[in-house]
Amino acid sequence: MKRIQSNTTSVGWVLLIVLVTDKRVFQTKLKEWLSFRQTCLDELLRHDGRGDYLKGHNCATCQEGEGVFKCLDCFDGGLLRCKACLVAAHHIHPLHRVKEWNGSFFSKTSLHSLGLKIQLGHGEGKCPSLVDALIFCVFDTSGVHKVNVKFCDCGKNGFVARRIQLLRVGWFPATFNRPKTVFTFTCLDLYYELSLQGKTTIYDFYHTILRRTDNLGLERQTYRYAEFHRVVRIWRGLLMLKRAGRGQEPAGAAATAHGELALECPACPHPGRNLPKNWDIPGPLAFLYTLFLAIDANFKLKQKNRGINDPELSPGWAYFVEEGPYQDFIKDYVDQSEINTCQSEHDAIVRATVRSTPGYAVTGTIIVICPHHGLVRKNGAGDLQKGERYCNVDFVVLMALIGIQLLRIVITYDIVCQWSRNFLHRMKEFPEHMWLKPGTQIDVGVPSWHINGHGADCRANYCLGYMDGVGRTCGEEIESSWSQTNALGTSTREMGPGARHETLNDQWGGYNFRKIVGFRKCVRFLKRLREACDMRNKHSEIFKKFSETFSESMREKWEKMLADWNVDPSKPNPYEEPVAPTSLQDVRLELGKEDMAMAADGRGPSIKTTLGSFFMTGLDIEEQQRQICLEAAEMKKSPTSKQQADLDDKRTSLLRRIHRWREVQLVYIPCVGGLLAASLSAAAAGESLPELAESIPLYLPSSLPYHLRCLPEMVLLVDKEQRLRVAQADDALADVCRQRRIISGLWQFKRLNVNGTGNKSNTRMRTLYNPFNLRTQRCADCYRAARQRLVVLDPNGSWCGRLQVLKDEDIRGPGQEDNKKSKGRFEPSWIWLVPRVSSAPDIGDTEEHLDENMRVEWMKSKARMQRWEEEVMLTTEEMRRVISYFEWKASWWRTQGPQRTGLDVDVEEGVTAYAAKQAYLSERMAESCGAHWVPFLLEQGAPLDWTLKYVNAQALGDAEEVEDEEEEEEEEIDDEMASSDGIVLEGGSDG
Repeated sequence: MKRIQSNTTSVGWVLLIVLVTDKRVFQTKLKEWLSFRQTCLDELLRHDGRGDYLKGHNCATCQEGEGVFKCLDCFDGGLLRCKACLVAAHHIHPLHRVKEWNGSFFSKTSLHSLGLKIQLGHGEGKCPSLVDALIFCVFDTSGVHKVNVKFCDCGKNGFVARRIQLLRVGWFPATFNRPKTVFTFTCLDLYYELSLQGKTTIYDFYHTILRRTDNLGLERQTYRYAEFHRVVRIWRGLLMLKRAGRGQEPAGAAATAHGELALECPACPHPGRNLPKNWDIPGPLAFLYTLFLAIDANFKLKQKNRGINDPELSPGWAYFVEEGPYQDFIKDYVDQSEINTCQSEHDAIVRATVRSTPGYAVTGTIIVICPHHGLVRKNGAGDLQKGERYCNVDFVVLMALIGIQLLRIVITYDIVCQWSRNFLHRMKEFPEHMWLKPGTQIDVGVPSWHINGHGADCRANYCLGYMDGVGRTCGEEIESSWSQTNALGTSTREMGPGARHETLNDQWGGYNFRKIVGFRKCVRFLKRLREACDMRNKHSEIFKKFSETFSESMREKWEKMLADWNVDPSKPNPYEEPVAPTSLQDVRLELGKEDMAMAADGRGPSIKTTLGSFFMTGLDIEEQQRQICLEAAEMKKSPTSKQQADLDDKRTSLLRRIHRWREVQLVYIPCVGGLLAASLSAAAAGESLPELAESIPLYLPSSLPYHLRCLPEMVLLVDKEQRLRVAQADDALADVCRQRRIISGLWQFKRLNVNGTGNKSNTRMRTLYNPFNLRTQRCADCYRAARQRLVVLDPNGSWCGRLQVLKDEDIRGPGQEDNKKSKGRFEPSWIWLVPRVSSAPDIGDTEEHLDENMRVEWMKSKARMQRWEEEVMLTTEEMRRVISYFEWKASWWRTQGPQRTGLDVDVEEGVTAYAAKQAYLSERMAESCGAHWVPFLLEQGAPLDWTLKYVNAQALGDAEEVEDEEEEEEEEIDDEMASSDGIVLEGGSDG
């Protein structure tokens, strides 16, 4: 408890108490169990004996035969039966596991060996046909079974193929011609769910089934791994077709269109489905119908080039683009250069790490998602062969946008500043059906975290916070989507192209399903809306008070500047800082002009070195001293001879330079002579050892004793050094920020593309990082030294408000590094907030000039207020769209039910029943969303007509439960929707 910080909030304390209480209860229950440990162990062992039948040996069913058999899977598994009764009781349970008492213990046996035969395809009773029973290998969740199967060939119900008879009892045949191996629907569905939830591989699941059958491996193994792999792929495709409603379409599965099996985002705008009438009329609320997209590449989802000709069962039907047209297009751009990371000094490592890898056909994957809700877009994924080439990105993006009829699209991408430049021009190289609708407005921005690694131009022109109509769009949600598939990287890289695409399609389908199920939870929408309402009110009040500090004419001027820039981005950007910084070289130029004026008047000393050059050389020597000190500290305790010799050479060179500089110093600062003489006398008397070059005091005005620094002849010198020190501190702080941008970009790249790829690449990244880290430390030391001298020269100067004490913990950013903190409450280090000032003599501190320097802050304050206002409206509109989409989906399913005619009566009933069930579940989803959301919307006084049907007692009752769910994880799915309601979407069980 002592480690808890003093500023812990009351909510934090409550959570801490709950956690501590839960932990104590958990520990208490474990201690209580210890007293029952032996009892539990004894009861487990009792199951290995005959239990209640220890004294009696008669069959529990007929009371006549000897009861030596028991079933492990029946509820009454402890009962002992004779052979005849056991077989008779298991005609409808042929996959149960049975054991036989051999006098000493229960040994494994099987219903197959006891003579059980099951009849398929005849309904009740025995089939009169004389077809012999066949021995089938059946894979179930309980293990691998041998089963005697008799097929119906009498034609009582018409001729039914054997494969159909197997499918009707829930057994999927490994081959459709002469099947002898089958996999139960239950087994396939269990693997399907495990693969989505736990990323379980086919290999691991298959061998788990084998171990449940014979864990010691004493019996001959039945190896059907290839068959299981093939059937799993078919099963996945069938479930996707079923849930997309292709079974209700008269044209059938073969007529499936591109992306039709993908799960759409209900919260995104879909004309004709969830948008109101007249939505396409331009106006102030047109931004509510914007489509937001985010693009990103991942270099962990690779694929080895094994030369496998692996067909894809659903080419282009889900999330991956169709491979044929995709490869035909990009083959003409094999020599296209990689995208240049804008103003990034680590471009070399980017190129080295993402270049094509020998032995790999695919080096990564690119996807397109909706950033507000995190769902992968249909046809929004494609493979990369070498880096993030324009041709790959363009093809995937245009495929994801086919058929879009919206007026505005906002795209976020970490390198959108480069990619977007000629995007519309490159679009003309694609087939015409892939072109965007004429007149569609395309706006682009860099995600909120990535933009910190870009230059000043990008931060001003591609910042989402400055863009109208985007709300609080972050764009970084796409990074979290990779966590669902990165765990599959080691298995998918070994697959063929078809199996790999189908696996990832299935994973993204399950990912989208969990997102949609979580919509009605408060985390995705309701909590977001609550925060947006609070922040809108807060920032509106802040902007109002801040704006009142400026004149009305100034505000009108800024408003016009902002409006002009929004209409024409080529006009001056109102978010760009005024160009008036003063660097060290600017001050040097001013000092040079002053020296020229002094020389013209004959007031300067008669030496060649000017006063400005004297000070600049002194600062340069001071920096060289710090660098040698840093190198000496970094050197090992036992340096090599070469290292020591190199260091000594630098010290000797520096010492000679100091001696030459002393001659000029004695001319400009004669009082230094006394200090130098005193130090030489002390050294001659043996009172001190000879100083190293990096330790020799330079005796600039800031390091002189107070009585010498106050001499009349020192006033000019003190003023000149003070001006240089301010500029030196500004330059050093700017260098610290620049190095931090480089380092943060390097580590972000490492986290996304290098982690998990091996020690060699990780070591290379650390080696690259070290020089930047060392350079940052040097810049920080320079800043601290300059500020320390300013404290001496001008302790109460105007610099005090800007140049703060630089602590090690202040050297962080840009952006958020601790993911545990809320982005909305993240406080950046003060080093990113320091304004540069101008000391140019022609710029006075007039009110107009000061106001102009505050323009950017006024613009940012206004932008924050507007973005929160937009967030409230966007979130409310997205809530409406989700409910409208489910209502449309319910009506769509009802129309799908009777589409197919001329089917067998039993099949037709199943087709219509499934459509009716999906319609019902879609309505349930709409009602559930309304029950969670409407009470808060009404509390806010929103005049929403679409909420009226959901205002009822159930909605108000569910609103109380929402408060308890507020801290739940976004990805959590409640039990009911995961097990049954999930059928309506993607990834649920059909059991």
